[in-house]
Amino acid sequence: MENHFHYESQNKYNIAQSKSMTLPKFQLHVHDCYELYYFISGDVTYYIEGQSYEIKNNDILIINNQELHKPVFNSDLTYERMTIHFNPEYISKYNNDNFNLLQCFEERKPGHLNKIDHYNIYAYKIDHYFDKIIDYIRRKPPEAEVMIETTFIQILVLLNKIYSQTDNLHIKSVDCDPKITRILNFINNNLNRKITLKILQNKFHLDKYYICHLFKENTGFTILQYIRYKKIMKSKEMLLQGITCNEVSISLGFGDYSSFYRSFKDILGISPREFIKINS
Repeated sequence: MENHFHYESQNKYNIAQSKSMTLPKFQLHVHDCYELYYFISGDVTYYIEGQSYEIKNNDILIINNQELHKPVFNSDLTYERMTIHFNPEYISKYNNDNFNLLQCFEERKPGHLNKIDHYNIYAYKIDHYFDKIIDYIRRKPPEAEVMIETTFIQILVLLNKIYSQTDNLHIKSVDCDPKITRILNFINNNLNRKITLKILQNKFHLDKYYICHLFKENTGFTILQYIRYKKIMKSKEMLLQGITCNEVSISLGFGDYSSFYRSFKDILGISPREFIKINS
């Protein structure tokens, strides 16, 4: 991978542009922050919470901190993108009663309306704002930090103006099989239960192997992988609310703390107690 640049403003945002000549392998993942993903080139289908998006050059994806996602490469074309990961609390200070900069990230169903089409990017000249950010990062003039921040805010304003006119989004996503939509809803509404393939088979009257095949085909994730990630995401919320590790493991259907511990550390790289300590 050739990294063109990386810029970070502590506790605010992280900006990076990268170009991959050899395609990386991305696992299903989620961030603690919000992500603005600007697709520059490549041949990619992006999976977000069971929805697949065929993305074209200069499309933008908006992804919040609850949405599992990953790119899947359809060919070996060079992959280039720019990402802005940011702390929503930092952005919220710019909100007022008339305008919410986080609306397009928060006021929609998971996996829905994630894509801002390149037609709108060109119409609102948002690509020029990204060029300005790149220019300030590379030149590093004294006013760079102020100009990068204000330009980023302008991008969010424009994206939300587009989002508020939903008919203009030109969303081209692959329709998810209704059976998968029902399964996704069941999983997300029953994270407090131990969800097995047998339970899903009995609930939806479908063969468990067929469920596995259908789920992976439609979402890009394995069903057990999805369940585990969603439970760990929920566990983070509960731990931050002061609920004990043992209570969380029971509440989310892990059965015992050791199972919860293994899943948590496997996905996040730290133990539940380390997570609590870092965030206390």
